[in-house]
Amino acid sequence: MASEVQKRKLSSSDNLNNGDVSKKLKCEDSKCSGVLLFSGLSDYELRNDKDLMKSDALKWSPHRYQTLDGIKIHTVSSGSVSYFFYAVSDEGRVYSCGLNAKGQLGHDDLKNRRNPCLIESLKDHQIESVATGRQHGLFLTKEGIVFSCGDNKNGQCGIGNKKEVVTVPTPINYTGPPIVQIACGGEFSLILNEDGVVFSFGLPEYGQLGLGSENKEISARKEVFHCEYSPVPLTSFVEVDPDEGGTIFLGKPKITKIACGVNHCCAIDDKQRLFTWGFGGYGRLGHNDTKNELVPRLMKCWYRITGRADGGITNVFCGQQFTIVQTIVPKCALLFGQQATNKEANMYPKFIDDLNGWDVKHISCNQSGYIVCADDKVIASQPSPCYGTLAMGPTVKSSAAPKIITTLKDVVCFQTGVGYMHSLYLVRCEKESDLKAIENFPIVKFEDSNEAKNIPDKSKPEKKKTAAKKKPAAKVKKGKK
Repeated sequence: MASEVQKRKLSSSDNLNNGDVSKKLKCEDSKCSGVLLFSGLSDYELRNDKDLMKSDALKWSPHRYQTLDGIKIHTVSSGSVSYFFYAVSDEGRVYSCGLNAKGQLGHDDLKNRRNPCLIESLKDHQIESVATGRQHGLFLTKEGIVFSCGDNKNGQCGIGNKKEVVTVPTPINYTGPPIVQIACGGEFSLILNEDGVVFSFGLPEYGQLGLGSENKEISARKEVFHCEYSPVPLTSFVEVDPDEGGTIFLGKPKITKIACGVNHCCAIDDKQRLFTWGFGGYGRLGHNDTKNELVPRLMKCWYRITGRADGGITNVFCGQQFTIVQTIVPKCALLFGQQATNKEANMYPKFIDDLNGWDVKHISCNQSGYIVCADDKVIASQPSPCYGTLAMGPTVKSSAAPKIITTLKDVVCFQTGVGYMHSLYLVRCEKESDLKAIENFPIVKFEDSNEAKNIPDKSKPEKKKTAAKKKPAAKVKKGKK
Protein backbone atom coordinates (compact mmCIF):
# COMPACT_ATOMS: atom_id res chain seq x y z
CA MET A 1 0.00 0.00 0.00
CA ALA A 2 2.78 2.42 0.87
CA SER A 3 4.23 2.21 -2.64
CA GLU A 4 0.78 2.98 -4.08
CA VAL A 5 0.40 6.07 -1.93
CA GLN A 6 3.73 7.42 -3.17
CA LYS A 7 2.43 7.61 -6.73
CA ARG A 8 1.64 11.00 -8.15
CA LYS A 9 0.16 9.78 -11.38
CA LEU A 10 -1.64 12.06 -13.82
CA SER A 11 -3.92 10.98 -16.62
CA SER A 12 -3.22 14.30 -18.29
CA SER A 13 -0.26 14.58 -20.64
CA ASP A 14 0.31 18.19 -19.66
CA ASN A 15 3.75 18.82 -18.23
CA LEU A 16 2.77 21.11 -15.38
CA ASN A 17 5.01 22.45 -12.65
CA ASN A 18 3.71 20.86 -9.46
CA GLY A 19 6.44 22.35 -7.33
CA ASP A 20 5.37 25.98 -7.35
CA VAL A 21 5.50 26.52 -3.60
CA SER A 22 4.42 30.16 -3.94
CA LYS A 23 0.99 29.02 -5.11
CA LYS A 24 0.28 26.66 -2.22
CA LEU A 25 -2.87 27.36 -0.28
CA LYS A 26 -1.76 28.80 3.05
CA CYS A 27 -5.09 29.57 4.68
CA GLU A 28 -7.34 27.04 6.35
CA ASP A 29 -10.20 25.98 4.08
CA SER A 30 -12.81 26.93 6.67
CA LYS A 31 -11.52 30.52 6.82
CA CYS A 32 -10.89 31.17 3.13
CA SER A 33 -12.97 33.35 0.86
CA GLY A 34 -12.41 34.23 -2.74
CA VAL A 35 -13.84 34.69 -6.22
CA LEU A 36 -16.50 32.34 -7.58
CA LEU A 37 -15.90 30.82 -11.01
CA PHE A 38 -18.46 28.61 -12.74
CA SER A 39 -18.69 26.38 -15.78
CA GLY A 40 -21.49 24.29 -17.24
CA LEU A 41 -25.12 25.08 -17.96
CA SER A 42 -26.03 28.70 -17.29
CA ASP A 43 -29.77 28.29 -17.98
CA TYR A 44 -31.36 25.19 -16.50
CA GLU A 45 -34.59 25.91 -18.34
CA LEU A 46 -32.80 24.54 -21.41
CA ARG A 47 -31.70 21.32 -19.73
CA ASN A 48 -33.94 19.15 -21.95
CA ASP A 49 -33.32 21.07 -25.18
CA LYS A 50 -32.41 18.66 -27.99
CA ASP A 51 -29.82 21.16 -29.29
CA LEU A 52 -28.35 21.86 -25.86
CA MET A 53 -24.81 20.75 -26.75
CA LYS A 54 -24.69 23.49 -29.40
CA SER A 55 -26.19 26.16 -27.17
CA ASP A 56 -24.37 29.26 -25.95
CA ALA A 57 -25.94 28.52 -22.57
CA LEU A 58 -23.24 25.88 -22.01
CA LYS A 59 -20.01 27.40 -20.75
CA TRP A 60 -17.21 24.90 -21.35
CA SER A 61 -14.57 26.83 -19.39
CA PRO A 62 -14.60 28.88 -16.16
CA HIS A 63 -16.43 32.22 -16.16
CA ARG A 64 -17.20 34.90 -13.58
CA TYR A 65 -20.59 36.36 -12.68
CA GLN A 66 -20.79 40.14 -13.00
CA THR A 67 -23.44 40.21 -10.29
CA LEU A 68 -20.85 38.84 -7.83
CA ASP A 69 -18.11 41.28 -8.86
CA GLY A 70 -16.35 42.51 -5.71
CA ILE A 71 -18.11 39.95 -3.49
CA LYS A 72 -15.92 37.38 -1.78
CA ILE A 73 -17.48 33.95 -1.48
CA HIS A 74 -16.81 31.76 1.55
CA THR A 75 -18.52 28.50 0.59
CA VAL A 76 -20.71 27.00 -2.14
CA SER A 77 -23.25 24.20 -2.24
CA SER A 78 -22.77 20.85 -3.89
CA GLY A 79 -25.46 18.31 -4.81
CA SER A 80 -25.42 15.31 -7.11
CA VAL A 81 -28.80 16.09 -8.64
CA SER A 82 -29.13 19.82 -7.88
CA TYR A 83 -30.32 22.05 -10.73
CA PHE A 84 -29.39 25.14 -8.73
CA PHE A 85 -26.76 26.35 -6.27
CA TYR A 86 -26.13 28.57 -3.26
CA ALA A 87 -23.07 30.73 -2.67
CA VAL A 88 -22.30 32.24 0.76
CA SER A 89 -20.28 35.47 1.02
CA ASP A 90 -17.67 36.08 3.69
CA GLU A 91 -20.28 38.31 5.37
CA GLY A 92 -22.65 35.34 5.67
CA ARG A 93 -25.10 36.40 2.98
CA VAL A 94 -26.51 33.84 0.53
CA TYR A 95 -26.86 34.15 -3.23
CA SER A 96 -28.88 31.62 -5.21
CA CYS A 97 -29.02 30.75 -8.89
CA GLY A 98 -30.63 28.19 -11.19
CA LEU A 99 -33.95 26.39 -11.52
CA ASN A 100 -36.67 27.52 -9.14
CA ALA A 101 -39.68 25.32 -9.93
CA LYS A 102 -40.31 24.62 -6.22
CA GLY A 103 -39.12 27.90 -4.72
CA GLN A 104 -35.71 26.45 -3.83
CA LEU A 105 -33.96 29.74 -4.61
CA GLY A 106 -35.68 31.33 -1.61
CA HIS A 107 -36.99 34.52 -3.26
CA ASP A 108 -40.68 34.04 -2.50
CA ASP A 109 -41.49 33.23 -6.13
CA LEU A 110 -41.06 30.48 -8.71
CA LYS A 111 -38.91 32.42 -11.17
CA ASN A 112 -35.66 30.96 -12.47
CA ARG A 113 -32.42 32.94 -12.11
CA ARG A 114 -29.38 32.79 -14.37
CA ASN A 115 -27.51 35.33 -12.25
CA PRO A 116 -26.84 34.72 -8.54
CA CYS A 117 -29.29 36.85 -6.52
CA LEU A 118 -29.19 37.77 -2.85
CA ILE A 119 -31.76 35.99 -0.69
CA GLU A 120 -33.21 39.04 1.04
CA SER A 121 -35.02 37.18 3.83
CA LEU A 122 -31.71 35.80 5.17
CA LYS A 123 -29.88 39.16 5.28
CA ASP A 124 -30.24 39.44 9.05
CA HIS A 125 -28.64 36.02 9.62
CA GLN A 126 -25.00 35.06 9.24
CA ILE A 127 -25.04 31.85 7.23
CA GLU A 128 -22.18 29.43 7.82
CA SER A 129 -22.98 26.61 5.40
CA VAL A 130 -25.55 25.50 2.82
CA ALA A 131 -26.73 22.23 1.30
CA THR A 132 -28.85 21.39 -1.75
CA GLY A 133 -30.99 18.43 -2.73
CA ARG A 134 -32.90 17.84 -5.95
CA GLN A 135 -35.24 20.78 -5.42
CA HIS A 136 -34.79 21.85 -1.82
CA GLY A 137 -32.07 23.41 0.27
CA LEU A 138 -30.87 24.01 3.84
CA PHE A 139 -29.11 27.00 5.40
CA LEU A 140 -27.16 26.83 8.68
CA THR A 141 -26.64 30.03 10.68
CA LYS A 142 -23.71 30.89 12.90
CA GLU A 143 -25.96 30.33 15.94
CA GLY A 144 -26.80 26.78 14.85
CA ILE A 145 -30.29 27.47 13.48
CA VAL A 146 -31.40 25.75 10.26
CA PHE A 147 -33.64 27.28 7.60
CA SER A 148 -35.05 25.46 4.58
CA CYS A 149 -36.94 26.13 1.37
CA GLY A 150 -38.05 24.44 -1.83
CA ASP A 151 -39.87 21.17 -2.46
CA ASN A 152 -41.52 19.85 0.69
CA LYS A 153 -43.82 17.24 -0.83
CA ASN A 154 -42.01 14.51 1.12
CA GLY A 155 -41.19 16.58 4.19
CA GLN A 156 -37.59 17.25 3.12
CA CYS A 157 -37.78 20.84 4.36
CA GLY A 158 -38.53 19.64 7.89
CA ILE A 159 -40.87 22.50 8.73
CA GLY A 160 -43.43 20.33 10.51
CA ASN A 161 -46.34 20.51 8.08
CA LYS A 162 -47.39 19.21 4.70
CA LYS A 163 -47.00 22.46 2.75
CA GLU A 164 -45.63 21.18 -0.56
CA VAL A 165 -43.75 24.29 -1.74
CA VAL A 166 -41.75 26.58 0.57
CA THR A 167 -40.63 29.70 -1.31
CA VAL A 168 -39.05 31.61 1.61
CA PRO A 169 -36.36 30.16 3.92
CA THR A 170 -38.24 28.94 6.99
CA PRO A 171 -36.87 27.63 10.33
CA ILE A 172 -37.13 23.85 10.55
CA ASN A 173 -39.21 22.27 13.27
CA TYR A 174 -36.35 21.51 15.66
CA THR A 175 -35.63 22.37 19.28
CA GLY A 176 -32.43 21.25 20.94
CA PRO A 177 -28.68 21.89 20.99
CA PRO A 178 -27.30 24.03 18.14
CA ILE A 179 -26.90 22.35 14.77
CA VAL A 180 -23.33 22.14 13.46
CA GLN A 181 -23.73 20.34 10.11
CA ILE A 182 -26.38 19.95 7.42
CA ALA A 183 -26.69 17.65 4.40
CA CYS A 184 -29.28 17.02 1.67
CA GLY A 185 -30.16 13.90 -0.26
CA GLY A 186 -32.46 13.89 -3.27
CA GLU A 187 -35.71 14.14 -1.29
CA PHE A 188 -34.54 14.00 2.32
CA SER A 189 -32.24 15.82 4.73
CA LEU A 190 -29.88 15.22 7.65
CA ILE A 191 -28.79 17.57 10.41
CA LEU A 192 -26.18 17.05 13.14
CA ASN A 193 -26.22 18.83 16.49
CA GLU A 194 -23.27 19.73 18.70
CA ASP A 195 -23.90 16.68 20.92
CA GLY A 196 -23.19 14.41 17.97
CA VAL A 197 -26.83 13.37 17.40
CA VAL A 198 -28.08 12.95 13.81
CA PHE A 199 -31.66 13.83 12.84
CA SER A 200 -33.35 12.94 9.56
CA PHE A 201 -36.52 14.00 7.76
CA GLY A 202 -38.12 13.53 4.35
CA LEU A 203 -38.69 10.49 2.14
CA PRO A 204 -37.89 7.09 3.77
CA GLU A 205 -38.16 5.02 0.57
CA TYR A 206 -34.84 3.14 0.74
CA GLY A 207 -34.23 3.44 4.46
CA GLN A 208 -32.13 6.58 4.01
CA LEU A 209 -33.71 8.19 7.08
CA GLY A 210 -31.97 5.51 9.17
CA LEU A 211 -35.01 4.95 11.37
CA GLY A 212 -35.31 1.19 10.89
CA SER A 213 -38.04 1.10 8.26
CA GLU A 214 -38.99 2.27 4.78
CA ASN A 215 -42.30 3.22 6.42
CA LYS A 216 -44.47 2.16 3.51
CA GLU A 217 -47.81 0.48 2.92
CA ILE A 218 -49.75 -0.73 -0.10
CA SER A 219 -52.76 1.44 -0.86
CA ALA A 220 -54.83 1.07 -4.02
CA ARG A 221 -52.17 -1.32 -5.32
CA LYS A 222 -49.49 1.34 -4.97
CA GLU A 223 -46.61 1.83 -2.55
CA VAL A 224 -47.31 4.73 -0.24
CA PHE A 225 -44.50 6.11 1.94
CA HIS A 226 -45.18 7.84 5.22
CA CYS A 227 -42.68 10.68 5.24
CA GLU A 228 -41.17 12.48 8.21
CA TYR A 229 -42.09 16.17 8.17
CA SER A 230 -40.00 17.09 11.21
CA PRO A 231 -36.49 16.02 12.29
CA VAL A 232 -36.36 12.63 14.04
CA PRO A 233 -33.19 11.50 15.93
CA LEU A 234 -31.33 8.37 14.85
CA THR A 235 -31.07 6.08 17.84
CA SER A 236 -29.90 2.73 16.46
CA PHE A 237 -26.37 2.14 15.14
CA VAL A 238 -25.37 -1.46 14.47
CA GLU A 239 -22.54 -3.79 13.60
CA VAL A 240 -23.29 -6.95 11.59
CA ASP A 241 -21.23 -10.12 11.75
CA PRO A 242 -20.61 -10.92 8.05
CA ASP A 243 -20.16 -14.64 8.73
CA GLU A 244 -22.98 -15.41 11.13
CA GLY A 245 -25.23 -12.46 10.33
CA GLY A 246 -25.68 -11.51 13.97
CA THR A 247 -26.44 -7.90 14.83
CA ILE A 248 -24.67 -5.99 17.61
CA PHE A 249 -26.24 -2.72 18.76
CA LEU A 250 -23.63 -0.02 19.33
CA GLY A 251 -25.69 2.49 21.29
CA LYS A 252 -25.51 6.13 20.21
CA PRO A 253 -22.02 7.04 18.97
CA LYS A 254 -21.06 10.70 18.87
CA ILE A 255 -21.16 11.63 15.19
CA THR A 256 -18.74 14.27 13.87
CA LYS A 257 -19.42 14.24 10.11
CA ILE A 258 -22.44 13.55 7.89
CA ALA A 259 -22.82 13.25 4.11
CA CYS A 260 -25.65 12.35 1.71
CA GLY A 261 -25.90 10.85 -1.74
CA VAL A 262 -29.19 10.91 -3.60
CA ASN A 263 -30.55 7.94 -1.61
CA HIS A 264 -27.77 6.92 0.79
CA CYS A 265 -26.02 8.38 3.82
CA CYS A 266 -22.69 8.24 5.61
CA ALA A 267 -21.59 9.34 9.09
CA ILE A 268 -18.22 9.36 10.87
CA ASP A 269 -18.05 9.22 14.67
CA ASP A 270 -15.48 10.51 17.14
CA LYS A 271 -13.69 7.14 16.97
CA GLN A 272 -13.16 7.56 13.22
CA ARG A 273 -15.65 4.81 12.45
CA LEU A 274 -17.79 5.03 9.31
CA PHE A 275 -21.50 4.14 9.30
CA THR A 276 -23.52 3.88 6.08
CA TRP A 277 -27.22 3.33 5.39
CA GLY A 278 -29.95 3.74 2.78
CA PHE A 279 -29.97 2.46 -0.79
CA GLY A 280 -27.32 -0.23 -1.25
CA GLY A 281 -27.28 -0.62 -5.04
CA TYR A 282 -23.85 -1.03 -6.72
CA GLY A 283 -22.12 -1.38 -3.36
CA ARG A 284 -22.23 2.30 -2.44
CA LEU A 285 -22.62 1.38 1.27
CA GLY A 286 -19.37 -0.61 1.27
CA HIS A 287 -20.74 -3.78 2.90
CA ASN A 288 -19.89 -6.18 0.05
CA ASP A 289 -23.53 -6.50 -0.99
CA THR A 290 -26.27 -4.44 -2.60
CA LYS A 291 -29.04 -4.63 -0.03
CA ASN A 292 -30.54 -1.58 1.60
CA GLU A 293 -29.60 -0.77 5.18
CA LEU A 294 -32.44 0.66 7.26
CA VAL A 295 -30.26 1.83 10.16
CA PRO A 296 -26.66 3.08 10.23
CA ARG A 297 -24.34 0.06 9.86
CA LEU A 298 -20.65 0.05 10.75
CA MET A 299 -18.23 -0.61 7.89
CA LYS A 300 -15.59 -3.15 8.93
CA CYS A 301 -13.20 -3.56 6.01
CA TRP A 302 -10.38 -1.14 6.78
CA TYR A 303 -7.63 -3.29 8.27
CA ARG A 304 -5.54 -3.59 5.09
CA ILE A 305 -5.75 0.20 4.67
CA THR A 306 -5.63 1.77 8.12
CA GLY A 307 -4.57 -1.11 10.36
CA ARG A 308 -7.96 -0.93 12.08
CA ALA A 309 -10.78 -3.18 10.93
CA ASP A 310 -13.44 -0.81 12.25
CA GLY A 311 -12.14 2.59 11.16
CA GLY A 312 -9.51 5.23 10.68
CA ILE A 313 -11.80 7.35 8.47
CA THR A 314 -11.26 11.11 8.44
CA ASN A 315 -13.63 12.39 5.75
CA VAL A 316 -16.42 11.20 3.46
CA PHE A 317 -18.09 12.51 0.30
CA CYS A 318 -21.12 11.07 -1.51
CA GLY A 319 -21.92 10.95 -5.22
CA GLN A 320 -25.14 9.68 -6.71
CA GLN A 321 -24.26 5.98 -6.44
CA PHE A 322 -20.74 6.00 -5.05
CA THR A 323 -18.85 7.13 -1.96
CA ILE A 324 -15.33 8.57 -1.57
CA VAL A 325 -13.43 8.48 1.73
CA GLN A 326 -10.17 9.78 3.14
CA THR A 327 -8.43 7.91 5.93
CA ILE A 328 -5.60 8.37 8.42
CA VAL A 329 -3.29 7.24 5.61
CA PRO A 330 -2.17 10.54 4.03
CA LYS A 331 -2.29 11.53 0.37
CA CYS A 332 -4.83 9.03 -0.87
CA ALA A 333 -8.56 8.59 -1.39
CA LEU A 334 -10.72 5.52 -1.85
CA LEU A 335 -13.99 4.90 -3.70
CA PHE A 336 -16.72 2.29 -3.38
CA GLY A 337 -19.93 1.92 -5.36
CA GLN A 338 -20.25 2.67 -9.06
CA GLN A 339 -18.99 5.98 -10.37
CA ALA A 340 -20.49 5.64 -13.86
CA THR A 341 -22.71 3.10 -15.61
CA ASN A 342 -19.86 1.86 -17.80
CA LYS A 343 -17.56 1.32 -14.82
CA GLU A 344 -17.34 -1.64 -12.47
CA ALA A 345 -19.15 -1.59 -9.15
CA ASN A 346 -16.76 -1.73 -6.19
CA MET A 347 -18.22 -3.60 -3.24
CA TYR A 348 -15.27 -2.57 -1.07
CA PRO A 349 -13.17 0.63 -0.95
CA LYS A 350 -10.66 0.83 -3.79
CA PHE A 351 -7.82 3.32 -4.13
CA ILE A 352 -8.37 6.10 -6.67
CA ASP A 353 -5.02 5.52 -8.28
CA ASP A 354 -4.70 8.97 -9.85
CA LEU A 355 -5.12 10.71 -6.48
CA ASN A 356 -2.40 8.73 -4.68
CA GLY A 357 0.44 11.02 -3.69
CA TRP A 358 -1.68 14.16 -3.85
CA ASP A 359 -2.55 16.22 -0.77
CA VAL A 360 -6.32 16.22 -1.23
CA LYS A 361 -7.93 19.21 0.47
CA HIS A 362 -11.51 19.13 -0.80
CA ILE A 363 -13.78 16.87 -2.89
CA SER A 364 -17.21 17.44 -4.41
CA CYS A 365 -19.24 14.79 -6.24
CA ASN A 366 -22.13 14.72 -8.68
CA GLN A 367 -24.04 11.97 -10.48
CA SER A 368 -21.04 10.27 -12.10
CA GLY A 369 -17.91 12.26 -11.34
CA TYR A 370 -15.90 14.25 -8.84
CA ILE A 371 -13.76 17.39 -8.61
CA VAL A 372 -10.81 17.57 -6.24
CA CYS A 373 -8.66 20.37 -4.84
CA ALA A 374 -5.24 18.76 -4.37
CA ASP A 375 -2.03 20.63 -3.58
CA ASP A 376 -2.22 23.68 -5.88
CA LYS A 377 -4.17 21.95 -8.66
CA VAL A 378 -7.76 20.99 -9.45
CA ILE A 379 -8.29 17.42 -10.65
CA ALA A 380 -11.57 16.27 -12.17
CA SER A 381 -13.20 13.10 -13.40
CA GLN A 382 -16.36 13.98 -15.34
CA PRO A 383 -17.43 11.20 -17.74
CA SER A 384 -19.66 11.73 -20.76
CA PRO A 385 -22.29 13.05 -21.02
CA CYS A 386 -20.76 16.20 -19.62
CA TYR A 387 -22.22 19.67 -19.82
CA GLY A 388 -19.19 21.83 -19.17
CA THR A 389 -18.61 20.57 -15.63
CA LEU A 390 -15.09 19.46 -16.60
CA ALA A 391 -14.24 23.12 -17.36
CA MET A 392 -11.52 22.19 -19.86
CA GLY A 393 -12.92 24.13 -22.81
CA PRO A 394 -14.82 22.99 -25.93
CA THR A 395 -12.06 20.68 -27.16
CA VAL A 396 -12.01 18.49 -24.02
CA LYS A 397 -15.67 18.19 -23.08
CA SER A 398 -15.50 15.13 -20.81
CA SER A 399 -13.10 12.67 -19.25
CA ALA A 400 -13.71 9.58 -17.13
CA ALA A 401 -10.02 9.40 -16.29
CA PRO A 402 -8.99 12.09 -13.77
CA LYS A 403 -7.38 15.13 -15.40
CA ILE A 404 -5.79 18.31 -14.16
CA ILE A 405 -8.07 21.20 -15.11
CA THR A 406 -5.54 23.25 -17.04
CA THR A 407 -7.85 26.26 -17.36
CA LEU A 408 -7.34 26.77 -13.60
CA LYS A 409 -3.56 26.32 -13.59
CA ASP A 410 -2.84 29.98 -12.77
CA VAL A 411 -5.17 30.26 -9.77
CA VAL A 412 -5.34 28.59 -6.37
CA CYS A 413 -8.68 26.85 -5.80
CA PHE A 414 -9.59 26.03 -2.19
CA GLN A 415 -13.13 24.66 -2.63
CA THR A 416 -15.36 23.29 -5.37
CA GLY A 417 -19.05 22.60 -5.73
CA VAL A 418 -20.87 20.61 -8.35
CA GLY A 419 -24.45 20.04 -9.45
CA TYR A 420 -26.19 18.08 -12.17
CA MET A 421 -24.92 20.27 -15.03
CA HIS A 422 -22.65 22.85 -13.42
CA SER A 423 -19.44 23.14 -11.44
CA LEU A 424 -18.22 25.89 -9.11
CA TYR A 425 -14.71 26.91 -8.06
CA LEU A 426 -13.67 29.22 -5.24
CA VAL A 427 -10.26 30.71 -6.00
CA ARG A 428 -7.95 32.75 -3.82
CA CYS A 429 -7.82 36.52 -4.41
CA GLU A 430 -5.34 37.67 -1.77
CA LYS A 431 -2.31 38.54 -3.88
CA GLU A 432 -1.76 40.78 -6.86
CA SER A 433 -0.86 37.71 -8.91
CA ASP A 434 -4.20 36.13 -7.91
CA LEU A 435 -6.17 39.14 -9.10
CA LYS A 436 -4.25 39.34 -12.35
CA ALA A 437 -4.95 35.66 -13.10
CA ILE A 438 -8.64 36.04 -12.23
CA GLU A 439 -9.02 38.91 -14.72
CA ASN A 440 -8.29 36.45 -17.54
CA PHE A 441 -11.59 34.65 -16.95
CA PRO A 442 -14.56 36.05 -18.94
CA ILE A 443 -17.13 37.91 -16.90
CA VAL A 444 -20.79 37.48 -17.84
CA LYS A 445 -24.16 38.87 -16.89
CA PHE A 446 -27.22 37.14 -18.24
CA GLU A 447 -30.57 38.65 -19.07
CA ASP A 448 -32.96 36.92 -16.75
CA SER A 449 -35.81 37.15 -19.22
CA ASN A 450 -37.21 33.92 -17.85
CA GLU A 451 -37.88 35.72 -14.58
CA ALA A 452 -41.13 36.79 -16.19
CA LYS A 453 -42.20 33.16 -16.26
CA ASN A 454 -43.92 31.54 -13.36
CA ILE A 455 -42.82 27.93 -13.31
CA PRO A 456 -44.93 25.82 -10.95
CA ASP A 457 -45.46 22.14 -11.58
CA LYS A 458 -48.12 22.86 -14.21
CA SER A 459 -47.85 20.19 -16.88
CA LYS A 460 -51.55 19.24 -16.57
CA PRO A 461 -52.94 22.80 -16.79
CA GLU A 462 -50.80 23.39 -19.90
CA LYS A 463 -52.34 20.35 -21.60
CA LYS A 464 -55.83 21.60 -20.85
CA LYS A 465 -55.07 24.98 -22.40
CA THR A 466 -53.70 23.33 -25.55
CA ALA A 467 -56.83 21.18 -25.88
CA ALA A 468 -59.03 24.25 -25.50
CA LYS A 469 -57.23 25.97 -28.37
CA LYS A 470 -57.58 23.00 -30.70
CA LYS A 471 -61.39 22.76 -30.45
CA PRO A 472 -62.17 26.21 -31.94
CA ALA A 473 -59.68 25.54 -34.75
CA ALA A 474 -61.49 22.32 -35.65
CA LYS A 475 -64.85 24.15 -35.83
CA VAL A 476 -63.43 26.79 -38.17
CA LYS A 477 -62.24 24.08 -40.57
CA LYS A 478 -65.66 22.44 -40.63
CA GLY A 479 -67.30 25.81 -41.38
CA LYS A 480 -65.04 26.33 -44.39
CA LYS A 481 -66.07 23.01 -45.85
